[in-house]
Amino acid sequence: MKIIVCTDGSEYGDKTVEFAARFAEKFRIDLTILHVIEDLVPQAELPTYPGFRPKKEEAEAILSHAEKLITDISREIKCNKKIACGPISSEIVRIAEVEGFDGIIIGTRGLRGLKRMLLGSVAEDVMRHAHCPVTLVR
Repeated sequence: MKIIVCTDGSEYGDKTVEFAARFAEKFRIDLTILHVIEDLVPQAELPTYPGFRPKKEEAEAILSHAEKLITDISREIKCNKKIACGPISSEIVRIAEVEGFDGIIIGTRGLRGLKRMLLGSVAEDVMRHAHCPVTLVR
């Protein structure tokens, strides 16, 4: 069984990663930590897009921090890291389906605050469109 845990580097993202780590430890599940870089630049242009490098470096730092949170809970958890680019909820759903994940763990809040509440929730979009069970962490 393999689970994908999504993080944006926020306090709520950390809480979600810690929950996922405890869940994975208890049930001996492999975890993949996912961070999605939201960008409207076409995928083929991303590597040459001037703003991409800092976003990728930030994503790598977020994933390294999340990996540390997981290993602080248990060194027994098999953990992979993944960065994706595109619309956040669509990418989470797409990756989970294409790569055959058995579940998604995602926080109900993140860095977007009030703006995000008015526009709709990433967690809600993922919950509505995912092919597999979705666990929401508050």
